[in-house]
Amino acid sequence: MRNLVSYAEDILESFSALPFGPVDSLILSWVSYLRLPPEAAGAHTWQGMPLRELFRAEYFPQLFQGVWDRENSQRLLTALAASPRFRDTLVMGYTQQLDRDQEKQFAALSFQLTPDLAYAAFRGTDNSLVGWKEDFNMAFRYPVPSQEAALDYLTRAARVCTGRLRTGGHSKGGNLAVYAAANCPPAVRDRLDRVYSHDGPGFSQTVLQSEPFQRILPRVEKTLPQSSVVGLLLESQAAYRVVKSRRVSVLQHAPFSWEVVETDFAYLPQLAPDARYWDRTLDDWVRGLSDQERERFVEALFQVLSTNDIATFSQFKTGWQKNLPAVVHAAASLDPDTRTFFFRVLGELASISLRNFPELLRDHKPHIT
Repeated sequence: MRNLVSYAEDILESFSALPFGPVDSLILSWVSYLRLPPEAAGAHTWQGMPLRELFRAEYFPQLFQGVWDRENSQRLLTALAASPRFRDTLVMGYTQQLDRDQEKQFAALSFQLTPDLAYAAFRGTDNSLVGWKEDFNMAFRYPVPSQEAALDYLTRAARVCTGRLRTGGHSKGGNLAVYAAANCPPAVRDRLDRVYSHDGPGFSQTVLQSEPFQRILPRVEKTLPQSSVVGLLLESQAAYRVVKSRRVSVLQHAPFSWEVVETDFAYLPQLAPDARYWDRTLDDWVRGLSDQERERFVEALFQVLSTNDIATFSQFKTGWQKNLPAVVHAAASLDPDTRTFFFRVLGELASISLRNFPELLRDHKPHIT
């Protein structure tokens, strides 16, 4: 099976010879997850530095810190640094912001691909609890701090980057790209010809129906793995294409599992039954809660998860023997009203899941003609 790594290894043509496409977008979106060290000084400025110069062993400890799939990420960077398609690409404008008080996790960087084409990539959710809490906040707050930061970043990138603009991201990064494209100044929007959301969550129906979003939607390309969960959260902002993945269920969110055929993804005609099941279930659950109830539930959930001063999921995993009992104890120790509310809402999710389960079985049942 070919994937992002094999594409980067095999496709050697320049962007002038072979036009930029969805696989290129997902690759650059994933590069935005790397944590560029201070020594890569050029990438932290708008003067930039060639992508190949990131491939230094002394950078690796920081580059891949907290990245979800270090092994494949390192293989991908190796391929990009060697590739005549990617190695001379100018990497610039790197920024990373983590603010617990604002509940904000944001990072982005830009690529000057040719004198006539630039790409701004937004990082998705990392493994910090702050990042995950900001994602949950999207269920009741608009805009969240990272969306506002994305708009500011795209506007600044447009002042420096030359030629046509494209933007995108994976997971939350896709949502940020769409938000920034919809709300950027007209002079920037006029230069944007494509916006990529790779399994990125959507927006509320009210937001989607607004004039800024309606204006940008024809330029949005959304891709979802066949059993997507994240990309179907909230309302889908555009028609999407379904990508074949070799993993199962929510694990398909990892883009190294997405299959590539020649120079594009391997597409399927529709989502898998389990994706449609979870879409119905989570949509019914969220719609049944007011904004105030959503906020209260999220606050209680992350109060429980933050026990023992856990700041990242890596920390939780490393000390799970101690942390798991502490989380259970924290849930049981919520004040009585909050505890009753918290478990009632979880119970409603379980009830909706069971209610929708027969539809999942029916969708999986083979049709005999």
